[in-house]
Amino acid sequence: MVSYTQHIALPISKVWEHFLYKVEHPAHFVPGVSKVHILEKTEDYVLRQMNLTNPQGEEITLVERITHIPYEVCYAIEEHPKYKGYVLNKAEAISEQETAITYSIYWQDKHTGKWYEELNTAKNAVLKTISFMEQHKS
Repeated sequence: MVSYTQHIALPISKVWEHFLYKVEHPAHFVPGVSKVHILEKTEDYVLRQMNLTNPQGEEITLVERITHIPYEVCYAIEEHPKYKGYVLNKAEAISEQETAITYSIYWQDKHTGKWYEELNTAKNAVLKTISFMEQHKS
């Protein structure tokens, strides 16, 4: 598991709006995303398929079941060529105008059982999210 936390000068309610927007528009928040398709949407979850270009330049297709409770969004892998597991996005109010954003990656290699340990993946996703949020505060 890898995890990265960064603070942003936004109230938690605004961060939460962006977290929910990210479910259907991940390209604004996640590096390397293309071709996003919402396969199913219910009150309980969203099933999303998207293509990602990984750091090695390979394009992969990922299907995720996305669930959320206030201030936490879980992206559980349904289909991935290499990994199983999930990503958890959490927001925690620090003050009325400041929020901590934490992305934790719980991916395990399906073939070797080794846990994903690339911290820069979580860090880059958090930094891209914060950049988008700062540009779209209203």
